[in-house]
Amino acid sequence: MKVLHVGQMIGGLGIYIRNTVTYISDEFEFVIVHGEADNSKPVIKDGKAVKEYTISLYRELNPLKDLKGLIQVIRIIRKEKPDIIHCHSAKGGFIGRMAGFLTNVKTFYTPHAFSFLSTQNKIKKRIYLFLERMARLDSFLLACSESEKELGMRLVRYKEKRVYVWSNSVPDVQVIPLSGLDEPSPYICYIGRPSYQKNPFFLVNVIHEVHKACPNIRFYILGVGYYSPDLERMKQMIAQYQLGNTVELFPWLSHDETMRYVKNAIFYLTTSRYEGLPLAVIEAMSLGKCIVASDVLGNKDCVKDGYNGYLLPLQESLFAKKIIELIGHPNLTEAYGKNSRLLFEKDFLIQNRIPYLETIYKTR
Repeated sequence: MKVLHVGQMIGGLGIYIRNTVTYISDEFEFVIVHGEADNSKPVIKDGKAVKEYTISLYRELNPLKDLKGLIQVIRIIRKEKPDIIHCHSAKGGFIGRMAGFLTNVKTFYTPHAFSFLSTQNKIKKRIYLFLERMARLDSFLLACSESEKELGMRLVRYKEKRVYVWSNSVPDVQVIPLSGLDEPSPYICYIGRPSYQKNPFFLVNVIHEVHKACPNIRFYILGVGYYSPDLERMKQMIAQYQLGNTVELFPWLSHDETMRYVKNAIFYLTTSRYEGLPLAVIEAMSLGKCIVASDVLGNKDCVKDGYNGYLLPLQESLFAKKIIELIGHPNLTEAYGKNSRLLFEKDFLIQNRIPYLETIYKTR
């Protein structure tokens, strides 16, 4: 069975595609269609590079570029003749569903957080929701969390019989050799590009409050690079609060380097406004990390408040209070971290979850 993935090979989405292709059985053949500017490394399966095509696929709305991308995908479909299209995120999902409908190929769509969540502007929100509904066509929703499934049925109006859930899953990071880091002071780790979704200004305000009580604690913010529209303002806030020696911004690192920083952190922090199902949080759980997370879509599907960390409303003072409490109670942080590991092994280990994805692909 041949599966054609359509989506940008960057960030968590790139990891999702790479992991599913790598760990699924040899019964499946894959072709990956991604953005020409993604700059991703080849996906290797069984010692061979998976066939890839690059197309006009960009985050920004651009009718001419988007039409070009649609035409390119249709041509690839006619050439490769896949049994299934699995398309991802807003732009890849729109183009992939349109192409699947026009070529009569069974299509699964994984939003990884719906596009209408990405803005507070009411007009934009309505436009994005309209586009999601329009592109629904005869596709199947393959949600990455129960929260995403509920939203897809309630707002995008997918029928329950055309909805599946396959939770984001990752391999066991523990089995990757991870050497320690010679860090001069304890730190808290956060992964996320400075953008509306990741809520960077809220994060800096929280760090400012924590710093007043715990000046020796540092914050490492990883993944600052591709599509970071709020980076400059974030830097200005860090300078304004005189946090230059407290906050360290890291550009895109290799996956192994990123995991080394997460492994050696006191705990993992995320302040996102919304998520699909955050792979960074799941990987931190695999490393036995306590999680402090915003109580929003996606996070609530993998963090249990008072069990493997905290799920908190987006209130700066409350975030700061809980972070300070955890810093002062390492035994509690350790206990939450052990529970994170148990929860990961139960619900998010890809080797255990991949057979169900295979079953979904084979569904008639």
